[in-house]
Amino acid sequence: MKKAVKVIRFYKTGGSDMLKIEEAQLSRPKANEVLVRVQALTVCRPDLLWREGSYFEEPELPAQIGYDAAGVVELIGPEVKTLKVGDRVSTFPAASLLDYTAHAESIIYPETALLVYPQNITPMQAAAVNTGLFTAYFALVELACLKRDQNVVITAASSSMGIAAIQIANAIGAKSIAVTRSEAKEEALLAIGADQVIIAGREDVQEAILDLTDGLGAEVIYDAVAGPGLEELLWATKRSGHVIVYGHLGAMEHGTLLPLGACFLRAINVHASFRVFDFTGHPRLGLKAKTDAIERAKKFIFDGLASELLSAKIDRVFFGLDEYAAAHRYAETNIQIGKIAVALSGQPNRAIEKPLTEGL
Repeated sequence: MKKAVKVIRFYKTGGSDMLKIEEAQLSRPKANEVLVRVQALTVCRPDLLWREGSYFEEPELPAQIGYDAAGVVELIGPEVKTLKVGDRVSTFPAASLLDYTAHAESIIYPETALLVYPQNITPMQAAAVNTGLFTAYFALVELACLKRDQNVVITAASSSMGIAAIQIANAIGAKSIAVTRSEAKEEALLAIGADQVIIAGREDVQEAILDLTDGLGAEVIYDAVAGPGLEELLWATKRSGHVIVYGHLGAMEHGTLLPLGACFLRAINVHASFRVFDFTGHPRLGLKAKTDAIERAKKFIFDGLASELLSAKIDRVFFGLDEYAAAHRYAETNIQIGKIAVALSGQPNRAIEKPLTEGL
C-alpha cells in the first residue's frame, strides 16, 4: 500500500524560503510504526535550527522536518502493542529527525514516540505541549528532584519551553522565578503563572534572585541561554543546587565560560548539555530510553492535561501547509509567548490568526 501525501521538504539549509511543499509516497507502517493522519502541528526552535543546518544533527538533503504534531492513528504495524486505529495521539521527542519527521499531512512514526492525549484537549493543543512538558519534567522532576516550596529560575521564560517549565513548577508546588529581557512580557508571564518575574538588563539578575530567596539562592536554575550570564546564575544557585543548561541562545553569539570556582565553592551540580533524549533515548547518539521515567512522565503529563493543571499556550495559528513557511518566519521574530501552530484540519477560525497573547 502506498499513500500520497503532502510534506515539507528542503534541498538546501538556510532561511524559510528553502521550505517547499511536495508530494511523497508513504508505505505501510513496519514493526512498531504507526501511520498518523496529522490534524495540527507546531513549530519549535529545533525546527528552525534543523532547517538552518545548526542543529546537533546534520540534515541529509533533501530533508523533511518537524518534531511536534497531533492526529489520528489510521494504520498500525504488526508489532504495535499500545496503540490502535482511531487513537488520538501526539508526538513527543524520542526519535531522530534523520529517521522520523512530523510536519506533513500524514506521517509514519514510532509507537515509542507517541502519546494518547486526553479527550478534553484539541489536536492543536496536543501538538503544542509535549516537547516543552517532557523536557521540563525530566529536567526538573527526574534530574533535579524539584520539590514543593523550592525555587526554580527559568530563563527565556516566555518561550514555549519556559512556559512549560513554569507549569511543571506550579504543578509540583514549587516557586517559579521567570527571567526575560522584555518588559512587555512581564504581565503575560505573571498571568501564565510565574510567581516572580526578573527583567534582565533592568535588574541585576544575581542580586534579584538572591533577594527573592532570602540570600540563599535558588535550588534549581533552568537555563536556555548560557553565554556570559551563566556565571551570575551559578552564584545565585543554592549550595548543592542544580544548574540545568538545555539551550545555548547566548553562547551562540558570545560563547560560555564555566566558572568552576562557583561550582566548587557551592558544590553546585551543573548539567551543561541536558537534552530530553537523555531520558527518551536516541539510538544515533547511543542513548537508551529510560522506560520507567518515560512512563512516569506520560502519566504526569496526561493527568496534568486532563485536570487542566497543565495546558497549551498558543500564541498564533496558521492554516494549512501553504502557511508553513510563514509560521517559520513568525517564529524567527521571537516576539511570541507560547507556541506557533499550523492547523491542517477543521474549519479555520481566521479570527484567531492574530497573536492570542494580545492584551495580556
